[in-house]
Amino acid sequence: MLTFRTTGTGSYYSTMATSENNNFDAQAKEQQLRSESQQWDISNPVDALADDIPVIDLHSYFSTGSSDALEAVAEQLRVACEETGFFSIVGHHVDNDALTNAFAQARQFHALALDEKNQILMDRADWPVGGMGYLPLKNRKLPSRDTGNVNEAFIIKCDDQLTMSDNQWPNAQLLPQFRPVIEHYAEQMEHLGKRMLPIYARALDMPENFFNEAFVDPLYRLRMTHYPAVKLDTENAFGIAPHVDTSFCTILAQDNPGLTVFSERRRVWVKAPALENAFIVNTGELLKQWSNDRFLSTRHFANNNISSQSRYSIPFFFNANPNFVMHCIPSCCDDDNPAKYPPISYVQSQGVVQGE
Repeated sequence: MLTFRTTGTGSYYSTMATSENNNFDAQAKEQQLRSESQQWDISNPVDALADDIPVIDLHSYFSTGSSDALEAVAEQLRVACEETGFFSIVGHHVDNDALTNAFAQARQFHALALDEKNQILMDRADWPVGGMGYLPLKNRKLPSRDTGNVNEAFIIKCDDQLTMSDNQWPNAQLLPQFRPVIEHYAEQMEHLGKRMLPIYARALDMPENFFNEAFVDPLYRLRMTHYPAVKLDTENAFGIAPHVDTSFCTILAQDNPGLTVFSERRRVWVKAPALENAFIVNTGELLKQWSNDRFLSTRHFANNNISSQSRYSIPFFFNANPNFVMHCIPSCCDDDNPAKYPPISYVQSQGVVQGE
């Protein structure tokens, strides 16, 4: 077994090599993605057309659990993941109050004095776990780039070893409702991610329970991002620089537009809309590799498109249990299309995944 790990950039894999020519080097992969992103021309984004970001209504399946409803939404998801890599979901059954309250708490947290936020600074020497807590404005992480990202964020993460109590939290005397509200929202997001697993399974022509074992005690990260009302410049050109996510999937809530996605079909960058009571979902590198490149992992970046006011987004990065070894999905490989990647597991490490 060969193990590779990057530090502080977002791609963390423990890999098993099946042969000398089938080694997977996570650090090389991260460098490749970073190099590629510097070559992407993002100068002329256009407004999204109706089918650039497909909209999938989950209400019928979530309400009835019927096989027909499952097959219908699975086919929509399959097309979206094979052709765009991004889609919006409505009818998701997430409590609207939970979402509203999460945004309210995110705004209150980012309104705190900097001294207070720095008390729970990410990766500080006296906290035993990295990749959680406060990430300051103009940071050069998530994704790692040479210029600063014009955002600040608060991040929590949980897995089979880490609980909510292992995370850093702001002073409860200043924000008494912050932790209970965010914990509740994270629970709703985990539940939503798990309810979508049968849809992903059927979209990949597998039994609907195919992913269940992999997502016992999943690894997830919740990020509350603030894009301040500032004018971008050459030195700090992005809210979050161009990248692809390293997750199984990412479920994004946003209060205003700001996400820009590369359309593989049109070969242009498109500005994603912010639909009311909807989440935007995208495939990450893990699912792309698990599906043998059948599902796209689409490049994207984020800015504050309304420069007169702050923008907030709350992405939820959803992954399998960090110790679950992901062999190529059987429907995605055969003698004519062999597995391109060795079995891998997503392992806990210092740092956090890239993402909006």
